[in-house]
Amino acid sequence: MAMMNDPRRMADRLRALTELEQRLSFRISRLSKLLDTHAARQLAVHDTSLTSYRILMVLGIFKETTAADLSRLMVIDRAQISRAVSDLLAQGLLEQQPDPANRRKRLLRLSPEGQAALATFEPGLLDRQKIFTELLDDAELEGLTRAVDKITRYLAETLETPDAAPATAGRPDL
Repeated sequence: MAMMNDPRRMADRLRALTELEQRLSFRISRLSKLLDTHAARQLAVHDTSLTSYRILMVLGIFKETTAADLSRLMVIDRAQISRAVSDLLAQGLLEQQPDPANRRKRLLRLSPEGQAALATFEPGLLDRQKIFTELLDDAELEGLTRAVDKITRYLAETLETPDAAPATAGRPDL
């Protein structure tokens, strides 16, 4: 509270905050953390972690894939994916089978229980998506999408993680 009564300290803090706000990577990171925290709160009522939801969501779209593919697509450490997949298998939300193309790999897919779980909590997260897109006009949404895709593509190329690159540039609905 002492800072609030000291105009010089308040001015110094405002200058520091202004400098911090000029760092785009800081602002994007902060937004990412806020998005994650917001989604995690929505999922907490379903006793589901954000990583588990994202695995279910990706499998809901891809139908089946490997844990290694999930790791690449989601840009999440393979060990974290492995732990989450093990938990989802134990809960009966995922099924796995050998990959016919490579018997050493296991294909993952949603079980009927996993499909039901996803159907239970995904509407709230899709509503959230709708709110975010409605906050922006068409030009803002298109510009944001292009900017995010451009930065993501650069980082995916720089870090040699091609699966993290956007597949559909300029398509905010995908």
